[in-house]
Parts: sequence; C-alpha cells; structure tokens
Amino acid sequence: MNDITPVGRITSMLLEAGYRSVSTPLVIGGLKFDFPAALVGTDPSPDLILIADTAFEQEERLVAKLEGVARSLDVARSKRPLTVVIAGPRPSSANLETMSRVCRVLPTGTVLDRDTEDSLRNWLAVLLPLRLPEAHAPIADALELLSKLGAGLDPEVAGLVTPAKQGTRAVQLQLHQIIDDAVADAKEDGAA
Repeated sequence: MNDITPVGRITSMLLEAGYRSVSTPLVIGGLKFDFPAALVGTDPSPDLILIADTAFEQEERLVAKLEGVARSLDVARSKRPLTVVIAGPRPSSANLETMSRVCRVLPTGTVLDRDTEDSLRNWLAVLLPLRLPEAHAPIADALELLSKLGAGLDPEVAGLVTPAKQGTRAVQLQLHQIIDDAVADAKEDGAA
C-alpha cells in the first residue's frame, strides 16, 4: 500500500499495530464490497476494519455499502465488530449518524503531512495498542518525592507513603488501620 495517500497512511499504521490485510473486493456471503482497504484484527480485537475515502466516493454510496456489509455479517452470523475508518472530507452529521447505527465510525479527515501522524494516531487510538511508560523508575521517584512532601500532606496520606515502599500488602494493612481508627473515633463521638 502506498503510504503517501491518506488510505495508505492509515493502512500502514494499522498493519504496524498487528492487523492483517484482507484482499479487496471483500466477499461476504457471496456478495462483493469494494473498499480501498480492509483489515482484520486478532484476539483480543478481532475487528473487521474497512477504510474508505470520501474524497473519491459519495457519502450516500458509502452509507449503502456499510449497511450492506453489516447485513451480510449478520446473515453470516459473524462475531467480528465492524469499524470504518474514513479518510477525506468529513461526512455530514446525518450520514455519520446513519453509519454509526451499523458500525463504529472513525473519521480522520485528510492526512497527508508527516506532522499529522500524531493526529492520525489519536483518531485511531481505539484500534492501536496502548503505549505504557516504563514502570520501574518513575514510581520509585514518585514515592521519594511524596516522602519529601510528607509535611504538606494529610496525616493519613503521609502515613501511607512509608508502607508503599514495602509493597501493596503493607499499604493495605495501614489503610485498614486508618479505617478502623476512624470507625472507633466515630463510635466514641456517638457514645459521648
């Protein structure tokens, strides 16, 4: 796929994320549906992803094709969720609403410049794997920072910082003690 075009850039990003390309025209239950690109995901995201470009296709035609694909998937008893990624001019609100009744719709607009890669990644975020920061260093630094700020924290919160360095179980025990103390204080105030 040519990754200079909007459809090509979207397809490339999804292929890098682990989706598989499906040959087009797409055939479902003996019916053919022509889209610029189609992909499928694997567990845990087995979506069927269709990519359309409204710069080259009328909105009404796209709506009719998507309704046909959705009906064909229903007849075939497919369990794959249907998603359409729309490049090109944003469809009218009425057409977007009609499309969203049969599938998830992700309009991306025209994505030609390299500067728009972050924007495209944001539009496709629901389909892309989550990028998590490294877990080991920042957490230790956060605990160190909290212990230095201990004087400015609520006493109960400050009392949880030290056990946090010892692990989850230590924090749970300290939190239970804070709750038990609060309940005991409430009982004493009620008895007085």
